[in-house]
Amino acid sequence: MPSAIHPVHPVHPLDDQLANLLKRLDGGVSQRGLVALIREVSARTREGVIAVPLAETPLAELFDSPVVGREGDYKPLILSDTHAWLYRYWHYEDRLAKCIRSRLPDDKLLIISGGPGTGKTTKVTRILADLIADGMEPARILLAAPTGKAAMRMQESIRDTRQRENITCPMPEQSSTLHRLLGFIPNRVGFRHHANNPLPADVVIVDEASMIDISLMTHLFEAVPPQAKLILLGDKDQLASVETGSIFRDLCSGDALAKQMLLLQTSYRFSDADGVGQLAQAIREADEERLLDVLASPDFATVTLDESQAGLNANWLREGWQDYVAAVRVGEQDAIFRAFNALRILTPLRQGRLGVEALNVWVDGVMQRLLPAHEGAQRPWYVGRPVMVTQNDYRQNLFNGDIGIALPNEKGELRVWFPTGEAGEYRAVAPIRLPAHETAWAMTIHKSQGSEFTRVLLILPEAEDLPLLGRELLYTAVTRAKTGIHILASRAMLGKALRQVAPPASQLQERLAAYSSSVIASPSAPSLD
Repeated sequence: MPSAIHPVHPVHPLDDQLANLLKRLDGGVSQRGLVALIREVSARTREGVIAVPLAETPLAELFDSPVVGREGDYKPLILSDTHAWLYRYWHYEDRLAKCIRSRLPDDKLLIISGGPGTGKTTKVTRILADLIADGMEPARILLAAPTGKAAMRMQESIRDTRQRENITCPMPEQSSTLHRLLGFIPNRVGFRHHANNPLPADVVIVDEASMIDISLMTHLFEAVPPQAKLILLGDKDQLASVETGSIFRDLCSGDALAKQMLLLQTSYRFSDADGVGQLAQAIREADEERLLDVLASPDFATVTLDESQAGLNANWLREGWQDYVAAVRVGEQDAIFRAFNALRILTPLRQGRLGVEALNVWVDGVMQRLLPAHEGAQRPWYVGRPVMVTQNDYRQNLFNGDIGIALPNEKGELRVWFPTGEAGEYRAVAPIRLPAHETAWAMTIHKSQGSEFTRVLLILPEAEDLPLLGRELLYTAVTRAKTGIHILASRAMLGKALRQVAPPASQLQERLAAYSSSVIASPSAPSLD
């Protein structure tokens, strides 16, 4: 019986529902093994895998089924000799591979990968300055990122780099979310900009590309004009998108795009004496002994490991956010937002005793006793409550991942204040007008992508089956910290995370490698140089 190479896990209702639907459509033509295979492919797709590896078992019997097809067929389940896809994701992968191939001969694609502090923004700002010096119109250069938070950080980083590098030529600094750039249409899968209505751009630069899933990446490539250059910035070692597909990592993982790759490895943020940098390097290299040595060494006092639960106490919060409490009492917004980012609690889980939801309730109880009271505030609102938007609201210009803080306005009315992206500028939104949101003292590691905090309290709960736990998750959590991190976990859990690496989610490298080989073998093919 064909089956994916993956541990057996409980059947999810969605996987079972899809399998039963396709079983009925199959009509008994090829029942043997089909239901189990569909359940497995559905489950792996929900976990972020696009192309599900298959065991070395003959598949010929399944091709008699009306729901099973080969690559290129319009069938619910697509099979090759080695992998299986749900049709939608096979189609995205095929379209994306074709888009990438079309850019290779004319050198219209550049992928820049590097960890925090390796100079990705500096590199791209210099590229922009050179393009503009050569006569390119700044208005024809578009900047974007997957979330509003990442877009804001991108424009701030470019602005800071221009000042530091003394770059005086006019340059685009306004960055938008990818959904806004492409022209999001409510209740539609597609966008206003696509292959037949491309973006008005000569260069499109996208930051935090590791957060982009297969669907959004495909729509992005199709919307960038064929004559325009597309530059993707990201960190190949970081967590992939919450949605399906670790596309950026897959693009960086082989040799097919070696000529389009620029890998930045020297960190200008972390020195050899810096504990966070040493931890990040040990994680990248899967060096468990070095990781534990750094955490135990007095030479790296800013990074610590606590194998008990003693580190999770109110005193830690009082110390970590004491400047925040003081800033809220004074009421100066810049100082409040800076102080709030002095500490963040990160965990891989949403539910459970040590998940985000329970941790935020606990921190709420501690911080409300420290922060100033406000007459008329109704639960769950209080002065100093931080919230994170969890749903895009284009009319109010609020996006998934945006962080706001509840503070009184000049009339004493409690409002939620959000940075506008301009230095020192904030705008207020009434709590009742906010889109879906949640308290943000603690965040999932996935939600922390694109953010930086002075210190991080990382909690890795003990769990036998924690599929999210892996090297990419651990690396992402550690690199959110600028100066220090306190880890609540056992050595066993750290070791487990270090040894667990997500396999490639797609067959993009194989598709591109096959294309490159055919181009090299063909005497009439254009040169890739």
